[in-house]
Amino acid sequence: MSSDPSTIVAFEKCPVYASAAVESAVRAAVDAVGGIRAFVQPGQTVLLKPNLLTDSTPKAAITTHPEIVRAAIRLVKEAGGDCLVGDSPASVIKHERVWERTGMRALCDEEDVELITLELGGAREFRKDRQVFDVAQRVLDADVVINLPKVKTHVLMSLTCAVKNIYGCVPGMAKAGLHKQYFNAADFGRVVASIYGVVRPALAIADGVVGMTGNGPSSGKPMPMGFVAASADGVALDRCMCRVLGLAPRAVPYLSVLRRRGVGEHDDRRIEVVGADPDSLLAEPVALPNTLRSRLIPSWLGRLFAPLLWCRPTFSDSCVYCGLCVRMCPADALTQKKGEKPVLEPKQCIECCCCHEVCLAKAVDMQLSPMFQRMADRDKCLK
Repeated sequence: MSSDPSTIVAFEKCPVYASAAVESAVRAAVDAVGGIRAFVQPGQTVLLKPNLLTDSTPKAAITTHPEIVRAAIRLVKEAGGDCLVGDSPASVIKHERVWERTGMRALCDEEDVELITLELGGAREFRKDRQVFDVAQRVLDADVVINLPKVKTHVLMSLTCAVKNIYGCVPGMAKAGLHKQYFNAADFGRVVASIYGVVRPALAIADGVVGMTGNGPSSGKPMPMGFVAASADGVALDRCMCRVLGLAPRAVPYLSVLRRRGVGEHDDRRIEVVGADPDSLLAEPVALPNTLRSRLIPSWLGRLFAPLLWCRPTFSDSCVYCGLCVRMCPADALTQKKGEKPVLEPKQCIECCCCHEVCLAKAVDMQLSPMFQRMADRDKCLK
């Protein structure tokens, strides 16, 4: 730890989602990074941005738990802020179903706050480093954005927490379009970094009470982690989350991009960790995505052997034939007959993992090519 750190990341133990326990932990974490009044002034419009990826129940550990959002709402109200809760889930799923299944509709009714879909209200186009993307106008209109991510490992980005959660500020099918345009991990990491650089939330509060490990963000395994974490710097928070999960920061594509761009704090000597010791939070090693080692193979080597290095979906007998993956695929690489599993056209697959991301039946597995698997197995540099 530096004697003069510039960034604070606070961890507070929280083993259960009981309302009082969560509110106490969230309050303590936010107080440790300056208190809610350092971020919210009376009369300001505050958008709370949880992770509402899909229509799953809180116990599935795919989405931000309602009690984390409740605690944030109450803090914002205490500071005199005008609170909104909003996200843009996967557009192949009806928003009302997402609001109901995740518990957000009931929560917002109980706390008397507006729940919005970021598809409504238009969007503004941004161009950053030859990348073009939209950000929802409701996000840009907010005086303050507070980021409420779920702690999960991720098959494409290795980690989804504070930075990746801001991808949900891209409205509707524009998200799928970006997956198609920036389909490999390195390029997609760059666009995620660009979107985060535009939105730059004032505060991040991470839900790590129960996280997801393995092949997240939706097909992994829920894992009790027992903490919440907060920081004014989402980049520093994500770096600390790598430490908690046993991930190498270089395996998270957007972190290296943000470092080169000078966004966020990347120097561990200038990050002060307060509260619970992050090295003592988890009782057992975390299961990492089966695609993780492929992220550590040098990009020049990947380009050289591109035809032999691929990561494509396979469909297990757990498939319930719902067709979400087919409708979500930005490359139209999947077809499906009624009552049958999807069929992949390999030449059209862009390896974006969108099908894996929306499958609640956990029937999609991202399979590495034989050469990719052999190369990945030889790479031992995970930390």
